[in-house]
Amino acid sequence: MSYSYPAEKFSSALQALMVPHPDGEHEALGRAFLECRLGLHRMNRAKLPDDIRTGIHQLECFMDTTGFVDADGEGAWVCMLKSRSADDRAEVQRLIDKLAQWFARQEP
Repeated sequence: MSYSYPAEKFSSALQALMVPHPDGEHEALGRAFLECRLGLHRMNRAKLPDDIRTGIHQLECFMDTTGFVDADGEGAWVCMLKSRSADDRAEVQRLIDKLAQWFARQEP
């Protein structure tokens, strides 16, 4: 299976986290979440190593916006991220970095 598309999207997610966003860290993380969501869309995870599947699951748990209302039009991810601790946001960045590196290593 080719992982070029997830590798590209997770690389873009990392770039979003490395360049300061004019509207703050929450917006940068929201942009990174979008890139990750695109990279994971319709991916067959059955053949992925257990640790990578676990990392994806953990990231998707962080990305879950169930129960968050976007009353200000900022986006559900941004609203949810504002309620997360600095430790949670650091863990999200660590997961994105880990997955980006793994997908990149799968490509020739």
